Amino acid sequence: MRILIVEDNPADAALVRTLLEDSGVLDPCIASRLSEAVAVLRDREFDVALLDMSLPDGQGLEALQRIRRAAPHLPIVILSGQQDEALATTAVQAGAQDYLVKGYVSELTLARALRYAIERQQLHDRLAASVEELQSQRASVIQLNQLKNDLISVLAHDFKGPLTSILGYAELIAEGSLEGGDIRDAATTIRKNVSRLNTLANDTLALSRLEHGELELVSAPVDLGDLVKEIADRIKDLREIYVSVETQDSTVDGDAERLRQIFENLIRNAVKYSPEGQPVSVTVRSQGDAVRVAVTDRGIGVPPGELPRLFKRFARASNAKNAKIQGTGIGLFLVKMLVEKHDGRVEVESEVNKGSTFAVILPRHTVQRRLSRVAILASETTLGPFIAYLLRSNGYRVREYHTLAELHEHFAEEPSDAVIVDRDRISASASMVRSETSNGVVNEGIVLIGIGNHGAGDGWSVTLPSSFLATELLAALENAPSYAI
Repeated sequence: MRILIVEDNPADAALVRTLLEDSGVLDPCIASRLSEAVAVLRDREFDVALLDMSLPDGQGLEALQRIRRAAPHLPIVILSGQQDEALATTAVQAGAQDYLVKGYVSELTLARALRYAIERQQLHDRLAASVEELQSQRASVIQLNQLKNDLISVLAHDFKGPLTSILGYAELIAEGSLEGGDIRDAATTIRKNVSRLNTLANDTLALSRLEHGELELVSAPVDLGDLVKEIADRIKDLREIYVSVETQDSTVDGDAERLRQIFENLIRNAVKYSPEGQPVSVTVRSQGDAVRVAVTDRGIGVPPGELPRLFKRFARASNAKNAKIQGTGIGLFLVKMLVEKHDGRVEVESEVNKGSTFAVILPRHTVQRRLSRVAILASETTLGPFIAYLLRSNGYRVREYHTLAELHEHFAEEPSDAVIVDRDRISASASMVRSETSNGVVNEGIVLIGIGNHGAGDGWSVTLPSSFLATELLAALENAPSYAI
């Protein structure tokens, strides 16, 4: 145990040192002045401090406060004279963990006071962290509700326009009010609006699955040059699109469907924000061990001060709003999320009234990922919903089960990298859980996290107490073994 004694009386300091040595604590650090103690605390960490509140350079609560400022989480036990016992009590109310009266200190009372002080400080820090987490979760829930309301409002508006156009032209065609070229124009308009609705629906579904941690990439070789040529050909009736592939190998490991969603969003955006008749160019080239795809338009551009927030959910440039250009503000947010899921990044350069270039840089080969699929075996009315919300908010794909039998029934079709078990309500050993996840064959590869006040036990990868912090659970998953996609 690392102990700091702050005491200016040599005899009292020597007595405390002797009592500590009798308890097995050797070589405590002794500071005779407050300034000396503060200097020591800058360079070293201690488990607990014994503090005299009557020092030459610090008296009363001032001494306690200065030690607290130097080491906010250090447990402190006050060394008090008989005449200062009332002050020591006040110090405990102000943040010290305990006090001892000089002349009445024994090896037993000293050891007990130090142990209790450390335990009380740990409990205080844990409670403070819990309160902070609760406040953060509350803020997240409020924000989530607001985002849902915003999404409903935006989608209602953006679905209404195309649907009104489709319905109007369909009624005119059904009534026989259109002939010849007018019918072809109506069909073209209907097709464009159906395509827009389809894009909106796909983006919304992908966004929902991403934010619930349920979007899993299916990795395979994808030729980005061929992919953007295919997209350009499919929407060539909207705008002339020049595709230039300046590398002999534009293949990356990735999910073809999601990569198509990324580049279709960017190319359609370039068309939407460019004046009629202005072409869009797409350039594919190698960049080190990555492939860079740049989409360039000659459109309205983005004001410089708005670039940092361009990829936030529902964010749209002010000049786009002023020009009444339709958009939900989820396209670029989705692009960024999907690119990052591929271990890539997005860069943007833009100048108002001259155009923008959005560049996606994707590694040719994805790196090993940490586990991302988690099964929760817990009561549906207690820990389960909270853990599921926490993990989904942090990008994990989650499946919830309430019995071992249910886990066994579904795990083969929906495997997970880790299983979190509420040991207070699910009576199951680690070996039982491993067996259920592999149809009777012991599965040593899966990560098992047990929650409950039952000790570590055999077979658990990690155990957490019932009163675990969210940060502790996330750290346990973050430090688990790596898995390939």
